[in-house]
Amino acid sequence: MTRISKQSLSDQVYRHLVSQLVRRQLKVGSRLNVREIADELSVSRTTINKALNRLVKSGWVRTNESRRPLVIAYPPKKEAPGESTFDFTNQTDSSYEVILERILRGDYQPGEIVKERPLAKELGVNPATVRRAAEWLRNDGLLVRLPRRGWRVAMLDARDIKDVYQIRLLLEPLAIRGSLHRISDEKLEELEAETERLIEVGEKATVYDRRQADHNFHQSLCEASGNRILAEALEPLIRKVLLITTVGFRYGRASRSFEEHKQILKALRQRDENLAIKHLKQHLATAQKFNTEIWERR
Repeated sequence: MTRISKQSLSDQVYRHLVSQLVRRQLKVGSRLNVREIADELSVSRTTINKALNRLVKSGWVRTNESRRPLVIAYPPKKEAPGESTFDFTNQTDSSYEVILERILRGDYQPGEIVKERPLAKELGVNPATVRRAAEWLRNDGLLVRLPRRGWRVAMLDARDIKDVYQIRLLLEPLAIRGSLHRISDEKLEELEAETERLIEVGEKATVYDRRQADHNFHQSLCEASGNRILAEALEPLIRKVLLITTVGFRYGRASRSFEEHKQILKALRQRDENLAIKHLKQHLATAQKFNTEIWERR
């Protein structure tokens, strides 16, 4: 089957937010609520966070000590990208975001079947649109095609889990090497604040928030490496593990996992490559063992 590429929505969200800033629809000093923006635009919080990270790099937004994004400056009027109203240019993008969000939230459980026609009717789109969005998610490794039945949320077995972690153990140390002197102190502070918050909240944090923080941590290190091919190769593997952590984070792994993140960040702060890679490998190896055992018991 021909691979179908997905276009990112983060650029559209970024331009929409820049337009709102230029038009003073977002005020200096106001806090940008990721959840509210995601709900308003009907996209995932991961997409919103990518757009906000660009605003931070542009110097118009910063994160405070609680890791909340705040507006600190307005862009020049020449930055206004035209019409400020956000809308999907492609209904497939919208359908993709809805299905992805439901998988990440656990609304669609591993092994559950998603049927095209009922979902298309619910979303008000053509079944072919849902099929194309599902194909993108198949490329991400999150859905499996069932001829004449629809799509099944991927159900990994113990061998799949071991294979995914083994590949990550080979590739993610390369991301650490690349990001060691590229990742900014500001980004490290942002990741440290999020890590501390999840440790402090502990078991009161939702599984979704834990998974989002875990994904943000690993993907941020990959993106900071400056190696686009490496980041693109690792992203679907990191996402696939989210299916596993749906289970793992419900069985006491969360606090330990973020304590391990803290050790990696401390080594990165010290710019100690060997120590950062050592902690990363220990983190992934521990996660592999824990999640494989949990999955086998299920």
